[in-house]
Amino acid sequence: MYNAKSLYQKRAGANTKEIARYSRFIFNGHFIIFLSIAFGALMLQYSQLLKALPDGIDYHLIIAFILALATLAPLRTYFREADQVFLLPYEAQLDEYVRKSIADSAIRRCLLFTVLFAILLPLYHAGTYFSMHGAIMAYLTGVIGIGTGLLLRFYFLKISVSNLSVNIMLFIVLISGIYMSLDGSWFTGVASLVMLLGLLLLVRHIAEKRVYPWETLVEYEKDLTQRQYKFINLFTDVRGLKDNVRRRPYLDLLLKDRAYNHDGMFLFLFKRNFVRSKDAFWIIIRLVVIGGLIIWLVHQPVIAAIIGVFMIYIVVLQSSQFYKQQAYQLWPQVWPVAENKVVEGFQKFLWQLSLVVTVVVAVIYICLYPGTFYYVLFFFAIMWWTNQQVMSKLKKRMVLLKD
Repeated sequence: MYNAKSLYQKRAGANTKEIARYSRFIFNGHFIIFLSIAFGALMLQYSQLLKALPDGIDYHLIIAFILALATLAPLRTYFREADQVFLLPYEAQLDEYVRKSIADSAIRRCLLFTVLFAILLPLYHAGTYFSMHGAIMAYLTGVIGIGTGLLLRFYFLKISVSNLSVNIMLFIVLISGIYMSLDGSWFTGVASLVMLLGLLLLVRHIAEKRVYPWETLVEYEKDLTQRQYKFINLFTDVRGLKDNVRRRPYLDLLLKDRAYNHDGMFLFLFKRNFVRSKDAFWIIIRLVVIGGLIIWLVHQPVIAAIIGVFMIYIVVLQSSQFYKQQAYQLWPQVWPVAENKVVEGFQKFLWQLSLVVTVVVAVIYICLYPGTFYYVLFFFAIMWWTNQQVMSKLKKRMVLLKD
């Protein structure tokens, strides 16, 4: 028989075990090497930036913006659809469950906030103005704001206020408190915390006698779970990930270059699955855009080349997830097409997609660093090597499934 505390611990432990299980597949040898290189390159660039900070930039605002974003912590309650029925009679006893979820969510986010603060503190120290009291007040504003924000988030959910509105309100209050604390006006940080605490007391009084909005809480937790799965799916297959589909007529032109026959049908289907996937399509687009921005911002040819290689590696790994989406369904086993055609179709799709991405990244790099254009050869080399690795593992898996 579970009480509220043990029920939360059981569900949180199950989620932690699931993340740990996926982490074994994500942090393999190759990925660890790339992470080490990327981290070292970024830290080198950061140290060089600290030695000669460009003038005319408000670094306090940049630091406050990053730290304020880090304070917007999600509230993981792990509520499920069945709880609307089975936990409804025990609603009065769920306060301990919610307190435990708020405490755990706050601890996790405070650890992230502390790491970011430690990374950004040298940037604050290297600026034109530095105050130890201001740094301490900025840190306390963020940490206290995380806990207060989580409490506010729960009470706002109870009175049916949208999550976006809560994020905007918390961000505005906390960025002002952190920014003014860094500028030396630590009293503003205190004022922002007093404002949040006052708002918390008001909202708590309003929501105190409200029943649990089960549909809102369950949908909020579903959204957080899907976000978690989508992030993990950047690196490995995830069970339980739901991918929505929508037609994009402006991309139909990409589906007209092959005859729909035994040799081209699976290439066609993999391509159609990609251009009409709501999540997977935009994941690749976001990776390319973010990678291009980082290449533009680092201002170091070698570091930019390392970032480009790393991004292509991630894109190819992410693209390999499309095989599961089509090949493991029922229809490939029903249609009169040889099984090797599925693998061949996916191999062609993977090569085409990775080649397009690599060419785009190479063009971005050459435009920004024309003097070291020959570094783009590494982009195509890592694309070829990663494709070979992905297809080799996929073919071995198919052999094992046959056995």
